[in-house]
Amino acid sequence: MTQPARTSSARAARGAARTTARTTPRPTSRATTGPVHLPRTGATRRSGPVASGPHLRLVPPARTTPTRVPARARATGRRRAPFVVLLVGLLVTTVLGLLLLNTAVAVDSLDATQQRQANAEQAEVVDRLEQQVIAADTAAQLARVAAAAGLVPPGAAAHLVLQPDGSSVLLGTATPAPPAVPAVPDPAAPTPGN
Repeated sequence: MTQPARTSSARAARGAARTTARTTPRPTSRATTGPVHLPRTGATRRSGPVASGPHLRLVPPARTTPTRVPARARATGRRRAPFVVLLVGLLVTTVLGLLLLNTAVAVDSLDATQQRQANAEQAEVVDRLEQQVIAADTAAQLARVAAAAGLVPPGAAAHLVLQPDGSSVLLGTATPAPPAVPAVPDPAAPTPGN
């Protein structure tokens, strides 16, 4: 008679566990899954195969104490600090690098502007010198410079013409050049001995 009593009490325990599993709300936090071990009560002892039923889960008790920040979260905050410092350092280094590059470009631009101005001044000097060369190449200017140097214009020239038989004939009359007029020394000009 003890056998049927055991079976009916085991069935009653399983039925109670099923209704508890259906009415118990599912927890939203992490819960342990797997078989649930119920404490044994006096005379209920199972023998034979275990019936496959719904799996039961333990519900964690409600917390009544204030939540503390876990050590892992504090360590995460400590691990983030060097990363943030690194990012700020990279940002500051980038800004300073851009500032230095911008300054270097501005200095180079200023140097280029000064070089362009110097080139323009040199081009003006070259133009003036070319104009002086062109002006000094005229016949009147050459005559003035030659007279200042003590040169005199030549007289009439005579030409010798060679004949086919080897004799020569003088064409024209040669006249000597007029004597040179001594140049008047400039009193403001320094003398060669000084």
